[in-house]
Amino acid sequence: MSKASYDPRATEAKWRAVWEKSGIYKTSKDPKSPFYNLVMFPYPSGNLHVGHWYNFAPADTLGRFERMRGKDVLQPLGYDAFGLPAENAAIKNGIPADEWTDKNTASFHDQYKILGGMYDLDRIINTSKPDYYKWTQWLFLKLYHAGKAVRRDGVVNWCPSCQTVLANEQVVHGECERCGTKVERKNLKQWYLTITDYADRLLEDLDELDWPERVCQQQRNWIGRSAGAHLEFKVYGADGTLEVFTTRPDTIFGSTFMVVAPEHPLVADLITEEQRSEVEKYQQWAGTRTDVDRMEAKEKTGVFTGGYVVNPANAEKIPVWVADYVLMGYGTGAIMAVPAHDERDHAFAKKYNLQIIEVITNQDKASEPYAGDGVMQNSGQFDGLKSPEAKKKIVEWLHKGGFGKATTNYRLRDWLISRQRYWGAPIPIIYCEECGVVPVPEDQLPVVLPLGQEFDKSGRSPLHTHPDYVKATCPKCGNTNARRETDTMDTFVDSSWYFLRYPNTQYQDGAFDPEAVKTWLPVDRYMGGVEHAILHLLYARFIAKFLYDAGLIDFQEPFTKLINQGMILGPDGNKMSKSKGNVIDPMQYVEKYGADAVRLYLMFMGPWEDGGPWDPQRFEGTYRFLQKVYGTISAQYEPNVIDATSETALDTSLHKLVKKITEDLESTRFNTAIASMMEYITLLTKVQRASDVSVELWREHVQTFVRLLAPFAPFLAEELWQELGEEESVHLEAWPTFDEAKTRDELVTIAVQVNGKLRGEFVMEAGKLPGAIEDQARGLDAEHNWTHGLQVIKVIVVPDRLVNFVTAH
Repeated sequence: MSKASYDPRATEAKWRAVWEKSGIYKTSKDPKSPFYNLVMFPYPSGNLHVGHWYNFAPADTLGRFERMRGKDVLQPLGYDAFGLPAENAAIKNGIPADEWTDKNTASFHDQYKILGGMYDLDRIINTSKPDYYKWTQWLFLKLYHAGKAVRRDGVVNWCPSCQTVLANEQVVHGECERCGTKVERKNLKQWYLTITDYADRLLEDLDELDWPERVCQQQRNWIGRSAGAHLEFKVYGADGTLEVFTTRPDTIFGSTFMVVAPEHPLVADLITEEQRSEVEKYQQWAGTRTDVDRMEAKEKTGVFTGGYVVNPANAEKIPVWVADYVLMGYGTGAIMAVPAHDERDHAFAKKYNLQIIEVITNQDKASEPYAGDGVMQNSGQFDGLKSPEAKKKIVEWLHKGGFGKATTNYRLRDWLISRQRYWGAPIPIIYCEECGVVPVPEDQLPVVLPLGQEFDKSGRSPLHTHPDYVKATCPKCGNTNARRETDTMDTFVDSSWYFLRYPNTQYQDGAFDPEAVKTWLPVDRYMGGVEHAILHLLYARFIAKFLYDAGLIDFQEPFTKLINQGMILGPDGNKMSKSKGNVIDPMQYVEKYGADAVRLYLMFMGPWEDGGPWDPQRFEGTYRFLQKVYGTISAQYEPNVIDATSETALDTSLHKLVKKITEDLESTRFNTAIASMMEYITLLTKVQRASDVSVELWREHVQTFVRLLAPFAPFLAEELWQELGEEESVHLEAWPTFDEAKTRDELVTIAVQVNGKLRGEFVMEAGKLPGAIEDQARGLDAEHNWTHGLQVIKVIVVPDRLVNFVTAH
């Protein structure tokens, strides 16, 4: 007889208290088999939303699984707490950014416990606290002293109202997303980290990673290594040269005009008086557009400078145009335009009636312009050569003439980390009239961010006008009129190394404990969204390689295995967003169904890597499943008549279930693992009604099932384990094992016939599809030549019985 229905709210509250008191999830101080199971830490934007749970709950299931398999698991969580959203909230709500952040992290902390995860909350990291960002500043100084943190001019998006640099993502239709002011393009001195020094290693080491291929490919594309040539075009009638990089030097004879970015410094030398007004007007217009706007614009625009350069291949004078589709931040900021063999150049040439010369034969005239290989034409002494061969010969010829050389170029640019914002890690630099740029000594860290700051109507960072912060003493000469850097660091600097801090968050002698890092790192499994492919993940790899070169860690890649979860969409099918009003708070469902049901729903809704729309009606299914599990397993079992056949069938089903769930968890197929458990609990319910297996076998099966359930629904599993009379926690139990022999399906003998006459037979598992049976029979036929010299016109397959090859007579 089953007990009353399961009450998840009371049960989950009870076990949360027990687990916290017992310290069951504390990380081992002396791990024998360390396993670092890490989920990307969240930004504390208010309450945990269902997207957070979609990452944390399945990640916790995997951590619990590894723990039951004998691993000492490190599974921490924290807060990526600096950033622009806190500033925007502070400005909007009239509260200090630190107060808003602290309120949210407290809310997150409570919900971490409600989730039922085995996260070690003694190892919380908060990037906005001085005990953490002290070491972010230390990392900056290490980079600075190694020549990897540099200050130089750079073209940026600038909001004149907010008085700050904006990322491309913060510019909407050419306006600041916060205040709506028209954004300007401005040349400012900014701090950069020279990630380009590591371009080759970042690219080549991708081949060694157990990462999703789409992430690796995104990083390859972002790094963008391409072999080609740097070519020099002399300015016509004046000194100077215009340099370009091209991957197609074989097309140089077809270059009929040049295009430079509006910001290119040579524009001033090329521009003629007749064109000055028009060019300057165009430059001003282009300066309001972000790089993203310019790259994505469908219609190409431009203005003739009035100047010319000389094509070194044929000495032809060709015009130079200014166009915003060429970016100063990519390559040299100039291109040789070959309209016959480049779609973008072709559209530009057609629009402005510029010359088009075909220099590579295009056999398929339907494709215009033609960007493939072919035979050279209209190319002087190189006519008749195949274009790949001509590439090398043309570069060698131009190099002898002093007009170019073979080289490798990269799309990757140095990492701009300066932010004219308040809520971020201060850059530890002092500017002195006598000494210039002076780094803050390490023993004076942290440079503390003043708290409780209020913003004026402009939204400008209050650091600019904070006298106690800005005024500094030069640590080099003692000048008391020195000025502190008021820029703060990009928040991706905070997250580029945080995984090194978790193994010992109390370590005071450095950013990370070398012995603890040696024990736990690199991260065994890292989980998070694919949207971080070319930002966080690339930066973390760069910092790891830098620290390795500095002799501070003994590995170059921080994350051994990467898993990307999909994205939970709102009920309307769109990305969840507060502005759209479609964000889901999981707490309303926890109140009604319990945390276990929410966890199961998130893992059962489909493949984890796919994500999908939120459908609360499906909660009923996982909730009923948990109720059914409780009712079946908590009921008293009394056997009637023992049936040996039933016992064998049940035992086989259990071994298959253990194998299935084990393999599914290894492949993060949570949905199919849960489906298997649902099928099995239905089987157990039937056995319970039939009462035809022994008490011992029944107890063995329900105990094993509870252990399988434990990583998925930790609260219910703990409750059932106690009701089964066990005193220790189920989460300290070992993962069930299976007998491979007992997982094999029934074997059948398949007869092989040719025109109805028996020729042979083979054995295979029952229930195979006809195609698989036919393939096996064809393999046997090929081995014995039963149909040799005959034309097979039909194959008849009777599943589990025979295959008959029918031939033409």
